[in-house]
Amino acid sequence: MSRYRRRRRLPPAPRPKWRIAVDAVTVIALAAAIIYAINLVPGSSIRGNMIVVDGDSLRPKSGGEDIRLHGIDASELNQSCQDGDGRSYPCGRRARDHLRKLVAGQEVACQTRDVDCYGRTVAVCKAGETELNRQMVADGWALAYRQHEHRYVKDEVAAQAARRGIWQGTFEQPELWRRINLGDAAGKPD
Repeated sequence: MSRYRRRRRLPPAPRPKWRIAVDAVTVIALAAAIIYAINLVPGSSIRGNMIVVDGDSLRPKSGGEDIRLHGIDASELNQSCQDGDGRSYPCGRRARDHLRKLVAGQEVACQTRDVDCYGRTVAVCKAGETELNRQMVADGWALAYRQHEHRYVKDEVAAQAARRGIWQGTFEQPELWRRINLGDAAGKPD
């Protein structure tokens, strides 16, 4: 027999319940973040019935974050414009109402492009065969947001020439209106 006694190992002390709870919450949060990130990978899709928030934003009826229409900038909901006769009208609400008509209860399919500075998904969306982003610009209820996309510029030029939507009179660029009225130094679309 050896002159050294072998020490018996003691079993590890049980983990405190608070530590188990913290670990469980951490795992759940990590899993949620991974699922959220997968859904925001450019090119991933979001489908479903949508609520029209304003002239360039949608919200899934099932809940979740708003979806910002990529490459366009519509008048703000509380923004007013002047028609061809110089009379004021609520162009922001008209832009929202026009987008509602385009969606008209149809399922909307969105292809994600990015996430904006407010954490919203930025996407190109279709209701049926109608690409909502392009149609809003073509109908004159949104501008091509040139800082992010140039593919809607021709649609904007055509809407302006035909005096459709906000082009029927005068208006402040939505970006400038936000800067002045909402105190948004960058004029970022909200």
